[in-house]
Amino acid sequence: MTGTELANRAAFLHRLDEATEGLQRGDAPGVLVVDLDDFASVNDVLGYEAGDQILAGVARALGDSAGADGVVGRLGGDQFAVLVPRITGPELEQLSERIRVALARPVDAGGRPVSARAGIGVAHGAPGDRGTDLLGKAEMALRTAKTRGHGRPVPYESGMKVRFLDQAALLEGLHDAVEGGQLELVYQPIVRLGEGTLTGLEALARWQHPARGPIMPGDFIPIAERSGLIGPLGRWMLAEACRQQEADWPETYVNVSAHQLREPGFADEVARTVTAPDRLILEVTEDALAEETVVRTLRAVRESGVRVSLDDFGAGPASLRALGSAPIDIIKLHGSITEQIITSPRQATVARAIVVLARDLGITPVAKAVEGAPQAAMLHDLGYRQGMGFHYAVPQPARVIPLFLNNEALLVF
Repeated sequence: MTGTELANRAAFLHRLDEATEGLQRGDAPGVLVVDLDDFASVNDVLGYEAGDQILAGVARALGDSAGADGVVGRLGGDQFAVLVPRITGPELEQLSERIRVALARPVDAGGRPVSARAGIGVAHGAPGDRGTDLLGKAEMALRTAKTRGHGRPVPYESGMKVRFLDQAALLEGLHDAVEGGQLELVYQPIVRLGEGTLTGLEALARWQHPARGPIMPGDFIPIAERSGLIGPLGRWMLAEACRQQEADWPETYVNVSAHQLREPGFADEVARTVTAPDRLILEVTEDALAEETVVRTLRAVRESGVRVSLDDFGAGPASLRALGSAPIDIIKLHGSITEQIITSPRQATVARAIVVLARDLGITPVAKAVEGAPQAAMLHDLGYRQGMGFHYAVPQPARVIPLFLNNEALLVF
């Protein structure tokens, strides 16, 4: 038994083996694996006693949802599993949704209400499955759920094993890439709308795999985040961007993850690394601003002269709250809004409202995903003065940036 009075991993697997013995007779067990999001930061911010209260609340929620026939286990740390020995596919789907809703209900933790965010992987037994097979399927589905985010349960699909093995190979290679010179930075130009002159550069990581060739960030950044490699990768990006920045370059945007911002001493590390703080902008995503620890770190970073940009603004529920309380100097309009301003008057109104709000708060708005001259011209009419996108340039290696600097204009619109 564990501290939450649940079956441990060995006991849970024993019950799972018993459940899968009846598969040939038509009985079908269902398994769900639940892994809490960012639980380490809860312990850091609220303390271990509050963390234990959250774990106990999760255990209760899972037990209540699973019912009398269900078995709840704690696989370790902040990862739980639920077994229902006999269940249909639709019933398993309903159970996963009940668990999602139950976890969203606030738990008293350290005197404050806290909702548990979690990834949920779901697997339904098939003939031939052993207990370890079924648990492994649920854990593969969980990895997909954690990658997608949003807390939605994800059922196991046959192609997940292939993807899992592929990602495991990428993870092994990524360790070598961070230390072995396989990574490089490219830069996405940011231009002044209506003039086309260069105003900034966004640094983006690229991985040149020795066997697979170029691997895009969308394929390896999520792996780095799940594995903990995002810290070393982010430090490399910051140091490399500062090293490459020439005296005549404009301001450079460097993405930093919530994981980096939680690391003790991150603000001091930035101060030691940066040579031109007035030309460096750290870019964060909206979800990172939900943590007070991160916000405090960003305030400390700004004291060194480095500015902060909020990426993909306008698509998340916390956007306005973030602007009202977080230390933000620049916001980047979400590309989904830019894509629709020509065809949707409502989205054009949203884009205009964001410009007005940003300027009233002393924040600089930048439009993302500018793909054509009509968009650029309309953004300018709406009040945007800076934009970026393939209409102007694809990301370029550092050696090409002087060519952009020597041109008076990239494109007028």
